[in-house]
Amino acid sequence: MAKGFPALYENAVALLENLCTSEGILASTIEADNYKRVWARDSIVCGMAGLQIGNPILIEGLKNSLLTLANHQNELGMIPSNVLPSANDVSFGSLVGRIDANTWFVLGSCAYFMKTNDLTTWELLKPKVEKCRTYLKAAEFNNKGWLYTPLSGNWADEYPIHGYTLYDNMIRIWGEDYWNRLEGNQSFNHEKTFQNFWPHDHNDPSMIYQKSAFQKLNFEEINHYIAFILPGKYDLRFDAAGNALALLQKSLNEQQKEKLRAFLKGLTQEIGKPLIPAFWPIISEESEDWNLLEGNYSFDFKNYSGAFHNGGIWPVWMGLFCWGLAENGMHMEASQIINAFTELVDANPDWDFQEFIHGKTLELGGKTKMGYTASGIVFMHLALRMRQSFGNRM
Repeated sequence: MAKGFPALYENAVALLENLCTSEGILASTIEADNYKRVWARDSIVCGMAGLQIGNPILIEGLKNSLLTLANHQNELGMIPSNVLPSANDVSFGSLVGRIDANTWFVLGSCAYFMKTNDLTTWELLKPKVEKCRTYLKAAEFNNKGWLYTPLSGNWADEYPIHGYTLYDNMIRIWGEDYWNRLEGNQSFNHEKTFQNFWPHDHNDPSMIYQKSAFQKLNFEEINHYIAFILPGKYDLRFDAAGNALALLQKSLNEQQKEKLRAFLKGLTQEIGKPLIPAFWPIISEESEDWNLLEGNYSFDFKNYSGAFHNGGIWPVWMGLFCWGLAENGMHMEASQIINAFTELVDANPDWDFQEFIHGKTLELGGKTKMGYTASGIVFMHLALRMRQSFGNRM
């Protein structure tokens, strides 16, 4: 389909526009596994991409998505994972509820109003946002500032990531910062969060989450933000989405940049190209958490070695990660990733905005015509654009 990144970007925007309906932005146009619905995370990620490029069709699609989701908020303040408006079919999750439906809703609503100053829509959304924020506060469980996500409780619903997750808490922090800016409140200091999710041997002792688990860490092994924290454990695996969201909110110091470069170099050697998997390393049958992966699926098992969440390369998070790299002045690294992705697409006649790329074979996988994937390409465009002009954070 595409030949070169400009054509790929043009096609991505066209797909996103095609996914817009009067009820919101669909996850995909295909009729499979509930994809032809308004999904909280997919629709809002697509809409946020549209906000950044000032696309009026996508901005209207974001507004419609937010209103559809808001209209189906439950009595506890929870935002649905997805909605099929034509049948009034509302889902808050299958095996477990979805925390990130709520965090994306708060962030997306605030970002929409900040960009558009659409007071009429904001008056409808604001009370829903307030109620959702109350629900999220309860989801901390201990009133200490971090969300606790259950197993299967976010986008990676068939992968063993849970507890105090980097991804969910980074979206929550971003949304809270926007809310405070709109309300004229003093912004909260999130240094404790960033220090714990990239722990190092000179952490402020007063900010350490759990000293016994912290003292067991080998800081030489930590070359990026870690994926999640459990009682008794800092899990050191790489989460592309969580790292991207962290990079977009806090600048790395020089030591962290060097560590991240070393991680990316090693990743390139393992994969064969400078491409970014959703999670790394791959979970095998010998891994300690294989038992949490093998039976955790809704339709069929997808998390084979290198596939889907288990080492699969998702363009949406790879694109967001590139944008985060660019925000930190790591333009060469971002460009290398984007060039490798573009070459892979141009060489593959079956390209149709697939969900993921296999982390071992580099074959295309998952559903097609995904707004998620098109959004990732928009984020890559933002990263490339920043080579000439160092932009403001979203």
